[in-house]
Amino acid sequence: MYIASFLISCDLVIVADAYIKGPMLGQGGFGSVFAGTRSSDGLPVAIKYVTKDEEHEDMEGLLPLEVALMTRVNSAPVCPSVLKLLEWFDHPGRYVMILERPDPCQDLHRFCEENGCLDESQAKKVLLQLIDALKHCESRGVFHRDVKPQNLLICTDTSEIKLLDFGCGHLLKDSEYKEFAGTLSYAPLEWFRSHSYRAGPATAWSLGVTLYKLLCSSLPFKSARRVRRLRFPSHLSADCRQLIRWCLRAAADERRSLQDIEQHPWLQSQRFVCFVMLCFTLDPDATEIRSRLSLNQHAAVLMRRRETKTSKH
Repeated sequence: MYIASFLISCDLVIVADAYIKGPMLGQGGFGSVFAGTRSSDGLPVAIKYVTKDEEHEDMEGLLPLEVALMTRVNSAPVCPSVLKLLEWFDHPGRYVMILERPDPCQDLHRFCEENGCLDESQAKKVLLQLIDALKHCESRGVFHRDVKPQNLLICTDTSEIKLLDFGCGHLLKDSEYKEFAGTLSYAPLEWFRSHSYRAGPATAWSLGVTLYKLLCSSLPFKSARRVRRLRFPSHLSADCRQLIRWCLRAAADERRSLQDIEQHPWLQSQRFVCFVMLCFTLDPDATEIRSRLSLNQHAAVLMRRRETKTSKH
């Protein structure tokens, strides 16, 4: 679980010289996170202090698993929807991680508490970015294992999403995991039944719970251990309900992959809107017909124009 490489050994005095620590952003069993700025250029950062457990206190000079996982997912080409680890420092008893901090930003749990649950259009944008982040993690051999609104930052001026906190993560494997790390209310049903789970179905489950929470301001089940029939608010569309059911099927083998979820009609409609908006941006004549054509018609016109231009050349 530890890799001896990329170590920056230092005293906390160096951290204090390089970064100015601001107010606390969060605290948990792992340690604490503070807002900060880089002294050299004023770059906003997050400073995460992680307490070493007793098992690893004497393992100075080794790369902590959380750092190793973030190093993997931050390797080029990077994913814009995964929070970046800028550097890290080792110290007896704890290590310090310097992370990017978008400004202004807020975790999605707090954002929804202050602004109400997301509408379907907002939720689609969030979910597509989250799927991109999780697919990127998979491609780097990383299982995040703690997907939930609290671990998603939303840049409030752009609506961009950042997946953060790999402290419960693990190296991705095809076989079952026999230990649990993460948040029990987002844990897959099979964990409570057999104390084992696989990465793909567990990720799909947490994705479904997260989507339900963002849209409905509550968890889909009163108890994660006892799953009953899903109940939806009347305003949710049929496609949206179907996608959530895809993710929250009781049988792990029946849950869809990230690739299948991404291709669901509910999300593909958002992909199409993004495509048409891009066409508006690229085509200077788009404004002439925008008010007279539906999105489908407009996209077809633009595609025909491009094909005509290509054939002429």
